[in-house]
Amino acid sequence: MRLGLPTNNREAIQVLWRLGAPVTMQSLLAASAGLIDTLMVNGVGAAALGGVGLVSRLLFVMNMVLVGLSSGAGVLVAQYSGAGRMRATRGPIMMAICLGLLLTLPMSLVSIFFANGLAHGLSPDLDVAQAASIFLLWSAVYAPLSAVSMTLAAVLRSSGNTRKPMWAGIAGLASNTLLNFLFISGHWGFPAYGVAAAAVATSVARVVEIFILLSALKFGALRRLHSAIRRQDVALILRGSGPLMLKEIAWAGGILASAVIISHMGALPLAAYNLVVPVEGLLLSIVGGCGVATGILLGQAIGAKTFDAANQAADRLRRLVSRWALLLGLLSAGVVQVVLFVGWLRSVIDPALHDLALHTLSILFLAFGARAHNGLVSLGILRSGNDSRWLMWVDICSMWIFNVPMVALAGLLWQWPLPAVVAVMMMEEVFKVALFRWRVKSGRWIKRQ
Repeated sequence: MRLGLPTNNREAIQVLWRLGAPVTMQSLLAASAGLIDTLMVNGVGAAALGGVGLVSRLLFVMNMVLVGLSSGAGVLVAQYSGAGRMRATRGPIMMAICLGLLLTLPMSLVSIFFANGLAHGLSPDLDVAQAASIFLLWSAVYAPLSAVSMTLAAVLRSSGNTRKPMWAGIAGLASNTLLNFLFISGHWGFPAYGVAAAAVATSVARVVEIFILLSALKFGALRRLHSAIRRQDVALILRGSGPLMLKEIAWAGGILASAVIISHMGALPLAAYNLVVPVEGLLLSIVGGCGVATGILLGQAIGAKTFDAANQAADRLRRLVSRWALLLGLLSAGVVQVVLFVGWLRSVIDPALHDLALHTLSILFLAFGARAHNGLVSLGILRSGNDSRWLMWVDICSMWIFNVPMVALAGLLWQWPLPAVVAVMMMEEVFKVALFRWRVKSGRWIKRQ
């Protein structure tokens, strides 16, 4: 499906809504699933919450590798779609799925045979490590299932079909929530399996998503996927997805390193951090939807070789989304401060955890404008123009030269409170705004092939 570029803000809002709303809904559902898991596991205890949160950060690293892989395939699908070459998309799709399964197999083997050792490496707290070990073991198949579901969702969205992944996300959330409710604490007479139930529920949700996503492919096209791989498809996927995967490993690995640092600050800061991250994810889901919509539009325009129009549209979309995100973040931070002052949640959350979590959430919301700007540029603009190598080096340097060392100093050496440590984490995003703005306005992000 060929799509036109917006020429004014009204058209930009309309096209972002039409393409981005289903993606945003799916992302909101995924973030809601994380929040639901967090709240339900919180009923088991703080150690369980900390353990599941740490493993979730580890799986997040793997998911971001798959995001890089599927994004590379999605860029090719969008550009082939813009050039009217839909048959050529089959090879990249199959290659991305095969590479995803190959990359995730080691993670599954580690989860099965070395869960206990890995869990104790993530946290010095024995109870937290025990919960993490259980979650790792029972989520061993989650990563390969994610490789298939994320690739299928990415290529469907890149071809303009954003609704089918949304419905798959709805079905996955429903199954995950139901299984969590029935088996984490045991309701309606079902046995209580605690952390293990949460792990199994997430994997079952992926299976449900895969079946629904496969239904969007015609049987003939699905049957011919394995025979559509060409030698150039391997090179294209590795050239486009390779830097993106390294970029995501560097970025998500830094997030995991920060979570491990926070785990060494104590069980309470770790629980507070794990409690607020899914809440912030709800707002970031909106940015994800806008980013995917932007990538579809620009990828198809670049495939059609309308480079100047793509550059103008990219800058328009960047300014529009970042300004609204800044306003939304400031309003959300104000609401959090009102909730903190009134104390509405103190009856359901431990008072110490309540105050620490809400102060931390306020910091995250204050930085939301910067994170939204960088997320849109990274996910929607630079990737669509195959500017993955530049993006890779920016994220590697900013995360591992500045962010992780500063978080380690603030959290472990200087022993700052959690909100201050999170503020240090957000400084990286603020610094990158000017750099990303320059890259978009320069037009160098479009690789003319």
